[in-house]
This record gives sequence, C-alpha cells and structure tokens, in this order.
Amino acid sequence: DGGGIRGISSLLILEAIMEKIRDVQGLDHMPRPCEYFDFIGGTSTGGIIAIMLGRLGMSVGECIRAYKKVAQQAFTPKKTRIFPASPSGAFSAKALEAAIKQTVREFCTQPDCVARRKYDPTTAATCPHEEMAFREGSCTKTYHAADFSFSAVLAITKDNVDARPTLFTTYDTSAALHGCTIWEVARATSAATTFFKHIRTGRDGIEFVDAGFGYNNPCEVLVEEAQRQFSGRRSLRVLSIGTGLGDVVAIGNTRLSIITALKKMATSSKKVAASLDGRFGGTGQYYRFNVDQGLQDITLSDWEKASKISAHARNYLSDNQRAVKDFVDNFIGVVRVGGNGESSQAVVPAAELSAAQNS
Repeated sequence: DGGGIRGISSLLILEAIMEKIRDVQGLDHMPRPCEYFDFIGGTSTGGIIAIMLGRLGMSVGECIRAYKKVAQQAFTPKKTRIFPASPSGAFSAKALEAAIKQTVREFCTQPDCVARRKYDPTTAATCPHEEMAFREGSCTKTYHAADFSFSAVLAITKDNVDARPTLFTTYDTSAALHGCTIWEVARATSAATTFFKHIRTGRDGIEFVDAGFGYNNPCEVLVEEAQRQFSGRRSLRVLSIGTGLGDVVAIGNTRLSIITALKKMATSSKKVAASLDGRFGGTGQYYRFNVDQGLQDITLSDWEKASKISAHARNYLSDNQRAVKDFVDNFIGVVRVGGNGESSQAVVPAAELSAAQNS
C-alpha cells in the first residue's frame, strides 16, 4: 500500500515473514523477497518499496535502510514558503529524484558494479548507471533470474485521474514507456498530490501523479495483472501488506470536514482489502497483514517518527505470530510442490507486496 513513512511498518512485517521462511527452510542466511516471489508491486511509496525489492533485488534489511534514507531526504520541507495546495508540492521533487538516483547507484545490478562493490562499497559513488532503465531484460515468461522479480508500480495520468491506473512494468513494456528509467518510475508512482510535483515521462511526455487516490491499496489491480502474466497457473497466493489502519471516517457539518472525509475515503485501503477478503477469505490463497493500532496520527511525511512506527509494528507482529506462521507454512508448501505433486524449485508469483501462484 501507499503510506509514506508508514511503509516502514510494511517492511517490518515482510522482514518477519522472510525470517520465518529462513527458519522453516533451515537457511544460514536471510533470503531476499526476489528469490521467493515472482511478482512484486505497489503504489506511491509502496511502489518505491516494490522497485527496491523487485527491480533492484534488495534484501528487506537493505530496503529498510535505503527507504529511511530516501524518506529523510525527500520529506524535508522546502525552505521557501508555498501555498499548501500548490501543484509544485510541499516537498522537493529534486530531492526525491536525487535520493532515488543515489539508491540506484548503491544497489546497481550491472555485473561490473556488483563486482566492484564487493571489494569496495564506496565505488557506488562513481557508478555510471543512475539512469538505468526500469525495464529489465531478464523479466520474461520463459526466463526468470533469481536476482529479479516481475515488478509493477501504479500511477495515474494527470489529465484523466478517473481512468484505470497505468502500470509501469519491468516486462512487456509498451513502446511509449519502454525508455523510462528507475528514478522516473519512482517519481511517477510517488508524485502524491500536494507532496511532490507531478512528472512528465515516457516517449509522449505524459504527466503522471501517484495512484494513492482510489488505488492506495493496489492489490486488486496487481492480482489481475498477475493472473494475465501467469495464466497457466491454477491458483494464486496473495500476500498483501498495508501501512496501518486509518481513523474512522466521519463527516462533519463544514465544507472542510466534507473535503477531508472524501480525501480519507479516496486514499483508504479498506474497501479493496474487504473485497479481496470476500473473494479469497478462508481459501488459504489471500493473506493480509496491516498494523491495526498506533499509526493513525502519523502523517505520510513524518519520518522523524520512524521509531514509533517500528514499535507499533513489532507489537502487531507479536500479536500475530500465528498468522505469520500460517502464511509461511502455506507459502512454502506451494514453493516445494508443483501442480503435478512433484518436488519443485519454482518460485512463486506475488502481488501488492506479493502475490504467489501455484504452478
């Protein structure tokens, strides 16, 4: 889900899941999500997380550190005074771009850069690939590299915000979006209204804003996409991770309260979560994790409250250890056994933070 700095809670939940996978499989190292999930996607800052985990192949620990760094750089208010609803945004788009480019350099997937960083991590500063394309040649239906997952992030066109969201993908890229770079896609998916200036990208210079209004929970869209890309698979496993339940939405008697309520309704993840639970609840195919207490008063840009977010996420995980175990047991069973009942090493597709399909 989108959620600004609250995305840390999503990552801590995912970290607990990957730790449980490590323990169940008796691994001597912390596995990366891209080694287990074929499809990783998100919207807004959840889209940035999806890029880090899927396209850049980060471990969850690396992603947490990088995400905090990006948030600190990006969510520092502009020094100049602007009108709160200014289309230029309250925060510097250039700062966000610089932070994403730095992340790309530090986790560049080009073999020469990977080899150099093993001997000297400081060589990341001289990496020449900050304009790396979001599209990844290894992301095909016939070949899946363990270092990458199919990745998709959502954005909407500024000229028609009521339309279905645009999916920026690392595979089957349209001619219009073929040349988009990682940082451009990160900017498009996170160009939250009033936060960051929108961005023009792609061959046709289309203007994009984030899909937080209406698609803050992107899981339904991503499940449909996973079903198209992996149509040969019989059933799916969906791991959906939110960024904390919001307040109850109430409408007061003033115009401002009505506008505020409509905004909260538009960015709420609850409706999609309820819809998917209705479709898949009780089948063992859909799992949703979302911190239910303590994050309501934390704004999207409140990066200084990262420790508070972590504390509430860990409390939630303590209360939901059984649910995490149930998901991992179910998930690992899918990884181990293919559709013909034989042992299989096939990785499993994923959506939202991930959706997995049984081969």
